[in-house]
Amino acid sequence: MSAAHLPPFERLTCLLHPLDPAELHGLLCGLLCADPTIDHDRWLALMREELAGGVPLTEPACELLASLLEFGAAQLNAPDGSVTPLLPDDEAPLRQRTDALGAWCQGLLYGLGLGEVERRGELSPDSREFLRDAAEIARVGFETDEASAADETAYAEVVEYLRVGLLMILEDLRHSAASRRPH
Repeated sequence: MSAAHLPPFERLTCLLHPLDPAELHGLLCGLLCADPTIDHDRWLALMREELAGGVPLTEPACELLASLLEFGAAQLNAPDGSVTPLLPDDEAPLRQRTDALGAWCQGLLYGLGLGEVERRGELSPDSREFLRDAAEIARVGFETDEASAADETAYAEVVEYLRVGLLMILEDLRHSAASRRPH
């Protein structure tokens, strides 16, 4: 399967159960920000250790996780900054999308921690503030089944904030890595 053509969120949910695709994508983004050299073998080992509790992953799950790695790396390296959290489609109920948004933030924070981001470079005050915000967003919930236009707008703004915040962290860490290299 091509990394550019990952199955829809709902199909990923079924194929990766009990792993959450949004949380996995967030975790992958955090890992790739902290360590852009993560390879297929290390990614799958982390998935077995951290998320599957050491249980062997099925071949289809390994192939899907490998595609997710390719997809995430391509997103983060896109020159147009088009990375965006992997979330349910806009037709999904807002409650489901909001839960996925929180899971993505949890994954991002976990991935940055696993990648030992604090040892990899200096984050700007804006990036540190973004991480505090992401921790708050990870605890979000939407209590009603009906979403207003204002709720939908707020959701879209939060998704955009997360996208931009992720790019900020990536830029900070790339800048730190470049300044540490011998010239």
